[in-house]
Amino acid sequence: MYKQYLFVCLLLALAVCEGGYQNVKIKEFMSQNNEIFTHINEILDDEAGPEYFLWKIESVQQQIVSGINYKMVVDYQKKDDPNQLSQQFNLRPWTNTRKVTSMESKNLRVDNKKSSNFKYHGWVDLDAQQFNTKYPQIQTLLLSKLIPKFDLEDNTSIMEIQSVKEQFIAGKTYLIFVQLSDGKKYKGTLYENPWSKKMEVVTVELEEEE
Repeated sequence: MYKQYLFVCLLLALAVCEGGYQNVKIKEFMSQNNEIFTHINEILDDEAGPEYFLWKIESVQQQIVSGINYKMVVDYQKKDDPNQLSQQFNLRPWTNTRKVTSMESKNLRVDNKKSSNFKYHGWVDLDAQQFNTKYPQIQTLLLSKLIPKFDLEDNTSIMEIQSVKEQFIAGKTYLIFVQLSDGKKYKGTLYENPWSKKMEVVTVELEEEE
């Protein structure tokens, strides 16, 4: 038993010496590394281009050497067509120099049936009335995107915010479901930058009846 214990300890020691990567909780990484991620976010925004926005941090791993190496998988989605095409980045930032030592990207296409089944997985329901009270500018922001995209009348108004969902990524993303004075239901995606606290409407869509 004692020999088995020593053998396990030896394996663990070798893993540490070889600098193996270990999983890190995403919220923990974000709370402790705001400055680093701000820098990474700027690099990714430039790489993805203005048509895409940060959608989700898939995973973070760390490797402790002389400093800390991170492995990150980050998803960006297309603003005008969020359900069809996204970009996924695999990158390795190093804390000592704040340089991204490697970065690979690939395009991902979303299966509409699968995205329909799982599209709200990981989202948290919020109180729509409280949200509207806290962010009174939301209606103006949504209408500024909805009216030109769907060629609505200038006097179109939001009759009701029916529901709100929230997802934490790098900052917060909100899904707002509204009914307009034209009788139709729409959905808007808003992203709140965690550092500037500025809100941006990144997508607006006609909500399909289920």
